[in-house]
Amino acid sequence: MEIDYINQFKAQSPAAIIQSMFSEKKQLKIALSLKNGLYVEGFIVDITKEEYQTFVCMRTEEQEVLFFDLQEVSVLRIKHPKKIAVSLSKGSISRPLGEEPISTLQLKRWIVEQESLLDATINLSLEKSVLQEANARLNSKDVITSLLKAKQLIIEDEMGLAAWKEIKTVAITNTEKLQVNKEGNVLKVGIEITKALPKELEHLFVEKIEEIL
Repeated sequence: MEIDYINQFKAQSPAAIIQSMFSEKKQLKIALSLKNGLYVEGFIVDITKEEYQTFVCMRTEEQEVLFFDLQEVSVLRIKHPKKIAVSLSKGSISRPLGEEPISTLQLKRWIVEQESLLDATINLSLEKSVLQEANARLNSKDVITSLLKAKQLIIEDEMGLAAWKEIKTVAITNTEKLQVNKEGNVLKVGIEITKALPKELEHLFVEKIEEIL
């Protein structure tokens, strides 16, 4: 049903949602009711904190500019929640809705193509039930893409290149928390593949991989 995704949303304060939208640069039209009874619609331009208060700059479609204290917001209305479903569900919805899915076979073919770029065999060790989820397949692709980016950052100098050459296999499993360790020439990566992936994942990989190489 169309409302199934809404049932995964989590209760949050209007202030937290607005700040999240601003930090993620989501230009989404919202409607606000302030405690003084004022009702406004528009787009967040800027948010700044001064001592114990947080102030918002907001523009309307008529290009009017409003300034108010974030704590004065009593009700936040989001007219197109699908566009920020990941944030509103706190990661229970793992990806933006409406993305083009890939099949398990397409994912496996794509993985084979990436092995030469990673200079290692990729073992995606996920249960069939996990791979049956379209978002998990897309997340798997993003994890490998982040590993490729991390590799490029690691091998920028000779020491990093020499250390990476020790890795012959990358094994990816589904775990509740991000785990990265090395056994022999196998780099083991555990990540919760069915939830929203961490932001700037490639930098997290660089940090954790460089600790164990």
